[in-house]
Amino acid sequence: MAMTGVTGAATGETVGMADFEVHLVPPLTAPEAWRRVLDLRAHTAVIPLTTVTGDAMAASDLVDGSRFVARTGLGPVGFDDVMVVDSIVPPTPTTAGTARIRKEGKVVRGAIDLSVTPTAAGSTVVWRQQINVRGVPAVLDRVVATVARAAYGTALRKLLARG
Repeated sequence: MAMTGVTGAATGETVGMADFEVHLVPPLTAPEAWRRVLDLRAHTAVIPLTTVTGDAMAASDLVDGSRFVARTGLGPVGFDDVMVVDSIVPPTPTTAGTARIRKEGKVVRGAIDLSVTPTAAGSTVVWRQQINVRGVPAVLDRVVATVARAAYGTALRKLLARG
């Protein structure tokens, strides 16, 4: 599994970054799969203990620079996963769409690269992510990647299954 690194803001030292990928092949058109994956209101419904807020909550409203926050917690105990859309190009029935979303929170950092490609049977969704969880040592990157891949895979399947 490929590992990358980021520079810690406070220390200047390189810290670990876990990489993972989720590939799904839904029987949905690329624009419909895109709409479902990037419907941020639906993330609140399918991700336990998480509420997503932001000015743009639908795939069609997200633009370069859009910001949103996924708050995960129980009552007052939790953390904010702050995200910014660096680039976004929606798919068409015949062309792939891509999005790059940067995570810049105090607890979770990294980036998401999403691609949705039309196929004869529907579409292919590829979610690539680099993730660093503050306080988790780089030696545990493989564990973080394994757990994150499973969690994101489950969430993406649920998002794609929603109408």
